[in-house]
Amino acid sequence: MADINYWYFAIPVASVAVIYLIRRIRVWQWGRIRNRYSLAGKTYIVTGANTGIGFETTKALVNRDATVIMACRSIERADKAIGAIRKHTIKGTMIACHLDLATFESIVDFVQNIKENYPNFNCLINNAGLATPDSKQTTADGIELHFGTNHLGHFLLTKLLQDQIQANRARVVVVSSLLHQRGRIDFATLGKCVEPQGVISKANNLLYNSSKLANFYHARELYKRGFDAHVLCPGLCHTDFFRDYNPRWYHYIMFAPVVWLLLRSAEQGSENVVFCATDNVNTDEKNPATGYFVRNLKQTKSKTQFDDKIGTRLWTESEKFCSTILLREMGKIE
Repeated sequence: MADINYWYFAIPVASVAVIYLIRRIRVWQWGRIRNRYSLAGKTYIVTGANTGIGFETTKALVNRDATVIMACRSIERADKAIGAIRKHTIKGTMIACHLDLATFESIVDFVQNIKENYPNFNCLINNAGLATPDSKQTTADGIELHFGTNHLGHFLLTKLLQDQIQANRARVVVVSSLLHQRGRIDFATLGKCVEPQGVISKANNLLYNSSKLANFYHARELYKRGFDAHVLCPGLCHTDFFRDYNPRWYHYIMFAPVVWLLLRSAEQGSENVVFCATDNVNTDEKNPATGYFVRNLKQTKSKTQFDDKIGTRLWTESEKFCSTILLREMGKIE
């Protein structure tokens, strides 16, 4: 009987062990919230709460006895999300409310609902976002979809709720992305469907990356204007966020090792959101205005060289996009 060469077994076993060790180290580096004190009596508004990171954020908050207003495009999907969360916990309260960030009128209706029925809240979490390889899609108001939904929808939502935010001394949490460092603010094409080069994936989708940079600028300007604003990157997470890219079967095989090593679960990504909503503390040195954002539960300096003039102008241009709504809501026009 021939001798068995155990190296044939040792090499693959060692490789698997190394990969597993790398994964465990990465999970440790991502961090985990240790403070689980009760959030009873506190109310959080979460956009995009029925899926992905928003779903896990909602679940984590209600599991600590909070009330979560789930701002979702589909009440049906929000109700299904509530049912799924109720299988894990009976704590907290969840309230499904309709909100389509790609439609100004939907935002106005949602804000009116909040003002009339839930005026006292502790935190607004601007979480919802999208990415699509189609650069020609627009919002209901004719604005390029990434900018119009990811940035402008949340800008208008926050603007219309600013009196309640200030009265409640509520936090504003802005979910950006590390990919903001690959974005750019081009005022000549702002909100327009201009074909950028290489829009084939989330990682190099300039429209998406630029909307995340706009999110960061929004958080900076909010903080400079006296709001308790926090900005974060949840990390690259395995959610249905990639649903519009229609990956082929072989993509799953090719990228499975990368996914396993690099991608977080939605629950792991939501840790950064919950941390910003509950425990993160901005300081004079580390805050959105100085270019810091939360990543892996730590304040991290962005590589982007922020320009205060760009931030101020982006705020002004964003107001112009929403001017008809803002003037109407302030009672200046019928």
